[in-house]
Amino acid sequence: MAKIHELIVDLNSFEFKKTVDAVLDPGFTDEIKLLSSVDVHVELYKDKDSIIVTGSVRTVVEDKCARCLKEVSIPIEGTIEATYANQDSLPLIEEGAGDDLENLLPLEGDLLDLSDRVIEAIIVEVPQKVLCKKDCAGLCPFCGANLNEEPNHCCQKKAEMPDDWHIAISELKAKLKS
Repeated sequence: MAKIHELIVDLNSFEFKKTVDAVLDPGFTDEIKLLSSVDVHVELYKDKDSIIVTGSVRTVVEDKCARCLKEVSIPIEGTIEATYANQDSLPLIEEGAGDDLENLLPLEGDLLDLSDRVIEAIIVEVPQKVLCKKDCAGLCPFCGANLNEEPNHCCQKKAEMPDDWHIAISELKAKLKS
């Protein structure tokens, strides 16, 4: 397994193009729970005053189902796209010339750390609402039973404990009818 330092590229180590292939340990970041190693392929291209970075990331992420809280494995195939520009070029870009460039970043020094781009490529591919299955029934709002495991669950507490929201809606309906 490669170490994170393989994602730090010395810009003086190549003239026009450089390829970085690395396999990172799942523990390389604390921001995301990874279940497998991270396969990274990155190509860097030198332009006049910038470095163009493209590539791909493959791994498996673990997250919780939004409805039942079950752990879910999510295969990730992310894309890395960024342009690093010299500080001298940034004022021109800020004036509107680079409005179409979403991933424009300042180029500082001779070392380029790509680890943030790898993490970003993974995070962007994780769905906002993770589900263990499309028709996940979720949890009982009264007792917390997993309704996927107990499809015929009928909670006794439901009759005993109407919540304030439902009471307020019932009162509003009664007022509107009268």
